[in-house]
Amino acid sequence: MQIRGTFVVAVPATEVWAFFEQIERVARCVPGVQRVEAIAPDAYKLIVTQKVGFISATFEMTTRVTARVPLQYLELSSIGKSIKGAAGNLRSSDRVEFAPIESGTQVTLTSDLAVGGMLGALGHKAIVSKSKELTASFAEALRAALLSSAGDLGRTV
Repeated sequence: MQIRGTFVVAVPATEVWAFFEQIERVARCVPGVQRVEAIAPDAYKLIVTQKVGFISATFEMTTRVTARVPLQYLELSSIGKSIKGAAGNLRSSDRVEFAPIESGTQVTLTSDLAVGGMLGALGHKAIVSKSKELTASFAEALRAALLSSAGDLGRTV
């Protein structure tokens, strides 16, 4: 299933891009991420907990940056399986696009998502609803992180 969300951050595209070049910092903006660690250049291991309805699961995921065009887009590929809670697996191909606009940067997230197991059994409607909620929470966390580090994005935290 494809999920798409767009939001605006009041920060120039150059600063948004610099932030996205630091995947560990971006991952901290994703709701449910408990741990992120670099395992190779452009490859990361994440522990993520999500709850959809009454079902929750903790996933161990591997995420790789598969393509990037500075200031235009970043593509990632993720695969994971549950390690706690509801049994399941997931796979996603994600594209983050950046468009400079007068008020800052428009960020568009597009995910092709496949979910198996108990979470997958919840159905398309429940997963899309949860994805929209996660995108909104991610956007708010990203805005806060960008604004708190505006002008200081070259520093590793």
